[in-house]
Amino acid sequence: MSHVEAGDITHPGLLWKWATDWRLGLTGLSNGLMQLMHPGLGAGVAEHSDFFTDPWNRINRSIGPIIASIRDDDTARAIKMFHKKITGTDAHGNKYHALDPEIFWWAHITLYRSVELAARRFSHVGLSDAERESMYAEGVVWYHRYGVSDRSVPADRRAYSEKFREICTNTLEMTPAAERAVDMALNGRVEGMLEQLPRWAADPIERSVTPIAKITTLGGLPGVVRQRFGIPWSVTDDLEYRSLILAARTGSLFMPEPMRRNPMRKLAEASKIPAGAGASV
Repeated sequence: MSHVEAGDITHPGLLWKWATDWRLGLTGLSNGLMQLMHPGLGAGVAEHSDFFTDPWNRINRSIGPIIASIRDDDTARAIKMFHKKITGTDAHGNKYHALDPEIFWWAHITLYRSVELAARRFSHVGLSDAERESMYAEGVVWYHRYGVSDRSVPADRRAYSEKFREICTNTLEMTPAAERAVDMALNGRVEGMLEQLPRWAADPIERSVTPIAKITTLGGLPGVVRQRFGIPWSVTDDLEYRSLILAARTGSLFMPEPMRRNPMRKLAEASKIPAGAGASV
């Protein structure tokens, strides 16, 4: 496993490099949807989160600390503490707890997949096999920062890929939370994403982002997930998604690195949570 110095969120790792790239925004929604498809995790969001009443604000509040936790132990442990009281019963009558290793690992690995997918799919160079192994190893270091049992963590990337496919094929389901999220992707409109702007300025931007949100949410899903649950995906959708990939790859070639990464880096730095901040949650 590659070694990453604890607490240093400026350390130049492959995972950190792509977690702070703007293209992460093109992969996060699809992996968030897969979180909601896990029975325990979907129930936890439905019962304990304000995601469906204020989705964009919820995402905006979460993304900074999540990225910061890649390099900062205190932030990672605080995130763990925030989840201590998230427990209940899912739609099948099974008890769940957010810190159950299988549930927490699925939440973590879908976040990890967002980062890897940004590099693999939206970069013109992609990732070599060695880079995939290295990034996965950094993802395991990231998971260890939370202090949750690692009994559910696959030892290497091959084992992770096998477990990921097995969960997509046999465990995920169209939970009530996932069903609502799919409906939002298909029929909803991005609203509230730019609350800092006056409505007259935010409205046209959010209207233009809506089709991108739809195509990246559904296009980022593994094919087996779309097929299992009958999620619509037409030839036109596929062409639009491929066009978006090409545009992101090409556009980033002409975008200076500070413009690609500094906003996310600054957000992560500003979102670090000090030691003990989650203890009373």
